[in-house]
Amino acid sequence: MRDYQRVKKNKYKLPRSAYNRTLWTIRDYDRMKEEVNSLVEISGVNTDGMPRGNGVSDQVSSMVIKRCDLLKDVKVIDMALELIPEEYRAGVWNNIQYNKSYPTYAGVRTFARYKAIFIHSVAKGLNYI
Repeated sequence: MRDYQRVKKNKYKLPRSAYNRTLWTIRDYDRMKEEVNSLVEISGVNTDGMPRGNGVSDQVSSMVIKRCDLLKDVKVIDMALELIPEEYRAGVWNNIQYNKSYPTYAGVRTFARYKAIFIHSVAKGLNYI
């Protein structure tokens, strides 16, 4: 199934590359959250006795930087999801993550509008636009 942006009457329309990049960042949410939790438990590697190695000199700081970047992305997605009213969150989230159709208790245009708002706010929070 292709991912379409609303074209008519959509003040949240993004450039195609920014839209796709944002969409796939949102779809990567579960992996990012899991990796943030797993990076807490990793400790540094002992490189004593290994002269002229080509590894990163400070692996702990590189892991901390990676964790901070992932944590920032996760927080941006969580904050953008808070902008969507509670009754529409699950429908928008499941449509983006799992390509499920919208629930029937509200109109498709309503869900599409909130999906556009959500994707636009994530793109803005991640500085893609």
